[in-house]
Amino acid sequence: MDARIFLDEFRPFRRGEIALARRLADEPGFLPARELALLRHALRLAQLSSLGGEPDELVDRVGSLRPKLLQLLAPVLPTEPAQIDAARLVARLPKVVMLVADTRRRLFEAGLTSETALDAELSHKRLVLVLGGAAGSGYIFLGALTALERLGIRPAYLIGCSVGSLLGVIRARTHEFALPELLADVQRIRERGVFRLPSMPRYGLPGALRLDLRSALGELFQRDGRPLRLDELAIPMDALATGLGPGALSEPRESYARMVDLEVRSAAALEKVPAATLARLVGPLVSLAMSRQVLVPVLLGGDPATRRLAALDAAGFSAAIPGVLAYDLASDDYDGARVLDEVFERHKLVGLVDGALASLVPARYAWEAVEAGRIGSRHCAVLALDAVAKARGANAPLIPLLRVAAATADRDKAFWDLHVNFERAPPFLSLFPNDASLRRSAAQGEREFEDTARVLPPLLAPVPPWKELSPEAIAHVDDRFR
Repeated sequence: MDARIFLDEFRPFRRGEIALARRLADEPGFLPARELALLRHALRLAQLSSLGGEPDELVDRVGSLRPKLLQLLAPVLPTEPAQIDAARLVARLPKVVMLVADTRRRLFEAGLTSETALDAELSHKRLVLVLGGAAGSGYIFLGALTALERLGIRPAYLIGCSVGSLLGVIRARTHEFALPELLADVQRIRERGVFRLPSMPRYGLPGALRLDLRSALGELFQRDGRPLRLDELAIPMDALATGLGPGALSEPRESYARMVDLEVRSAAALEKVPAATLARLVGPLVSLAMSRQVLVPVLLGGDPATRRLAALDAAGFSAAIPGVLAYDLASDDYDGARVLDEVFERHKLVGLVDGALASLVPARYAWEAVEAGRIGSRHCAVLALDAVAKARGANAPLIPLLRVAAATADRDKAFWDLHVNFERAPPFLSLFPNDASLRRSAAQGEREFEDTARVLPPLLAPVPPWKELSPEAIAHVDDRFR
């Protein structure tokens, strides 16, 4: 679907459904159950672009519903939840029901879907989770993952960049989530997966340290004696990396290995880097981030070919901070080399690095992947987690870099439905913190996620089949609202 069509025709109904969910979180009984279900059914039908077949197959078929429904609901369903008036909203339901019934009839007569299939699609709204690029600050996302599991909400699709990709791949390995297991995985990386850089990487940029996720987590990401691929994860997961096109590097590749190498000789040393050293690193990163014309977003997992890449390698390249962390394929990974060689040839790349340079919060890439059929359904809510939107404390030296990267967040924000801007995130270079620090980050993240955690259950709640709601009985405003 063209993004302009989404923003103009679909987005208003997603915002309306979110406003309704926020009001329900504050006042669960403000609408009778049947009237609420009919309204949600209408809002969800208006957002439907496909039923899992060809992309956009329903855009035109539902097209006549959207402007009429928007004309009916816009005056009575404001985006500010407290301003929603139940009586005025219910008064519009008879016409809403007629519009929905007519649209459903036309879909069935055209043979585009069955009643059962349509009701099943509208009943279940899936959660797409975007883990933004935040380096070590991203560990605060652990609180959101913990809260989602407590609520019984499991993402249908994850997309991440930087440490967000690392957390996403670990989360996507199994359907269940247990915080202690993820903490143990990060500790394994701290103890077994970070080394001094011995040689120039083939596909990445050099850095003070080499990240080797296979040494740390390889035994957990195995299938039939080989590395687990992206297309074999329990939950679909993609990792955004940044490809460096010709002219992207203003300095020789080898110079990136020397930027902070004197101060950074181990994973633990990253947490003690002086502000002056961090500031010295920011300059080259800003230069890279400003080279928009020669930066190529590479969504590893976004197409069948890159889904054959080892999941850990996809996360490793996405988290490879220029000058700090280098990542590369194992020398005997011929399958992975074939995948990346094709990507490098197609885009004329000279390196693959941290995805945050392409997008701090890759919500648009998540929306595009869903619309392209990545998870089989287009009926979803996009939840974006952002840990560096407000740099403070140890992250203050990053402000120049964040100002440049903010342009990507401005581009992406139209494509997320919910956005959590964590304010008390850990330091940027706390890439491999100890267990106590991780637990503090998780606890703080869960506290800051509380407001969103209240909204998600009513937003994602299932809707009964249309006929079970007896829509033909909605002929006038309920007496309780007179």
